[in-house]
Amino acid sequence: MASLFIGMRYLIPTNCSDGGSSADPIMVFIVLSSLFNAVAYTGGPFPLGYIGLGNISIGYSGLGDLFVFLYFGIVATVSVPYLYVTKTACISPLEDTTKLPQLLQYPFLCSIPIGFLATNIIVVNNLRDRHTDIHAGKRTMAVRFGATFAKMEYLLLVVASYVFCVYFYLLEAESVRWTTLLPLLSLPMSIPQLKAVAFGGKDGQMLNEHVGGAAKLQLVYCILMTAGCLIANTR
Repeated sequence: MASLFIGMRYLIPTNCSDGGSSADPIMVFIVLSSLFNAVAYTGGPFPLGYIGLGNISIGYSGLGDLFVFLYFGIVATVSVPYLYVTKTACISPLEDTTKLPQLLQYPFLCSIPIGFLATNIIVVNNLRDRHTDIHAGKRTMAVRFGATFAKMEYLLLVVASYVFCVYFYLLEAESVRWTTLLPLLSLPMSIPQLKAVAFGGKDGQMLNEHVGGAAKLQLVYCILMTAGCLIANTR
């Protein structure tokens, strides 16, 4: 994220009076908070989960799902169009509170199902590790509410991701509506994952392959969504 923030200044031509060099407080906050989240989750020399601050640690307080959705979904998806729009159109995020939200509305909507599928990676991970997490003092969602809750969370996030395809279909112009349905081609990939995680009896180390399976599903879904956007923009 830091590399993206710095590099975009030089990769995107700008007509802004300041040359696009002024610091964007929103991106500064996102970069700093992203770095903090990455280090303070359970890593770094002073991980929050190991220095007596487990109650405010992301990884130890059950907030991991939320922060994955926010930073690997919304922030990761919207940051690039946000930087592009603010630099090329010279829109100040703090001064123009009307045009910028309109321009970023569609990227924001796209970020929601992407965030859902990203969250499922940690859902499977926490479902697998819930027994050892109890002894480690990690109060993940799977520890707090049990295996059944984690399985239903996984199911709902997958279903909601594909429901968004139908929602996008209703939003788009008739000539390009079909492009919004391309992510549905990844649906067959989700079936074995759902069978194993949400409906199956797999547990513990048997879920290892499905952590990667959740990541692969998100990757293919995102590639198909990107292809749909590119096709729609060329028509």
